[in-house]
Amino acid sequence: MPVEDNAFLHLHTADNRTAWLHSSYTEWKNLFSFEIYFRNAKLHIDGIGRSYGVGRLYYYQMRPEMGPPDTVIFEFPDRDPTWGLELAEFEEDIALRRTPTPGLTEAIRALEIVEQVYRKNGGTG
Repeated sequence: MPVEDNAFLHLHTADNRTAWLHSSYTEWKNLFSFEIYFRNAKLHIDGIGRSYGVGRLYYYQMRPEMGPPDTVIFEFPDRDPTWGLELAEFEEDIALRRTPTPGLTEAIRALEIVEQVYRKNGGTG
């Protein structure tokens, strides 16, 4: 079974909103970069700690006269507690017998999207 090295996805909604996703197994330097574009602003998340570098959130605000945008940078040099918090919430879901969110419905939908991408591109899924 072949190993997929890279994935490029172009996703869009019924009302024509677009998302691009690139995931690479072959990138030799750990890299995390996430960008969200708006009409007059942009958010860019860079690094997530450890070997990915200090976590940073860049907020760019377009000026009416254009030119370089106003920029605010937030740094998160401390260890990221996200995984620990998510695990604690999952354990609480089990203890309280409540349905996790996101849950199986969302996981199944994500896998369905991946399968659609494979099939549309000649893969076996």
